[in-house]
Amino acid sequence: MKKIRTLLFLVFLYLPTLKAEDYSDCFFPGEVTKYKIYWMGIPLAWSQTTTDSITKDGKKLIRITVITQNYIPVYSVDDRTVILIDPATALPISIDITLNEGSVHEKTITTFFHDKKVAVFQDRIAKTIKEIPINKTTKDLYSFIYSVRKHKLKEIAGKKYKLLVDGKMYELGFKIHPDKKISVPEYGDVLCTTIEPIAQFDGIFIRKGKILFWVSKENPHIITCAKTKVAVGKITIQLQSVSGPGKDFWIKKKEQ
Repeated sequence: MKKIRTLLFLVFLYLPTLKAEDYSDCFFPGEVTKYKIYWMGIPLAWSQTTTDSITKDGKKLIRITVITQNYIPVYSVDDRTVILIDPATALPISIDITLNEGSVHEKTITTFFHDKKVAVFQDRIAKTIKEIPINKTTKDLYSFIYSVRKHKLKEIAGKKYKLLVDGKMYELGFKIHPDKKISVPEYGDVLCTTIEPIAQFDGIFIRKGKILFWVSKENPHIITCAKTKVAVGKITIQLQSVSGPGKDFWIKKKEQ
């Protein structure tokens, strides 16, 4: 069921060309998105992502916290991921992951040193540390996703991007499919772009079946739904609510 975490890694997806510019307007401190995760139509777990601003070592950073927990005792899910990002460059500072899904348990932290072109990956259960060569603009999946909110989807079709995920470098690509209306609780039918990610993470995409995401055409562009097959049945992640600052589509629609 690590597929749940990989799906949630992509659940804020809007996609890119990566340019040298200020990315501060891609982050909204106070933004909260909530999702339900279904297995064969049965509510399995919930997930909440919160964005806030903190100061560390005198520098203002964005902190993204993702919490996922199960509804039913049949399968235990208790995950927490905390990502620190430099909002000006959208480069990750650190990624702290605690994963508990059934019999799978992981505790890792990745620290990026972009000036030295290296990332340090620590497995706190196995008590191992390794250094991974990176370049000055290497991103993880989360920083990548948020950094591209202002770019157009047509720019990403057919391209590949190298990201650091779980202590390894991987390639990520995308296919764009026809638009579709997705029903979202509290928001009604929302017109979305259909996206198929193609990646190597755990071999789960191409080699173990297709994953599809539906990304809202309304700003800010947020995943409204994600679907994939697992060994038994299928998993669906459904957007429940969006809250936070500003008066964008999601906030206005909820207030109506």
